[in-house]
Amino acid sequence: MAFEISQEKMESAMMFLAQTDIPAAQAKGKVKALDQYGRTVKAFGFLEATGTVAEREAKSYASDKWKQHVDNVEQAVIDAETLDNQRASAMGVRDVWRTLQANRRQV
Repeated sequence: MAFEISQEKMESAMMFLAQTDIPAAQAKGKVKALDQYGRTVKAFGFLEATGTVAEREAKSYASDKWKQHVDNVEQAVIDAETLDNQRASAMGVRDVWRTLQANRRQV
């Protein structure tokens, strides 16, 4: 069974890679920023709560703001990983195309 990748498919993969360099970096940056922001959300929840330190911490994690933050982090990770997986697939297309081209030159 011969495996072929057309010139058009390879060019499409290369174009996708070129067009997603910045969005991929932004998606990863958003995940890291949200991780840092989580400390702020927790701190505000802690300051707004009353009770012992343990109770205040528990209340900060049970707050609506914390739940929204967790949802935001989850979506940011999904977006970043999806884009990363799409880019890995495009790189695979490029690599297979290169291998096929090299094999053709050897024949």
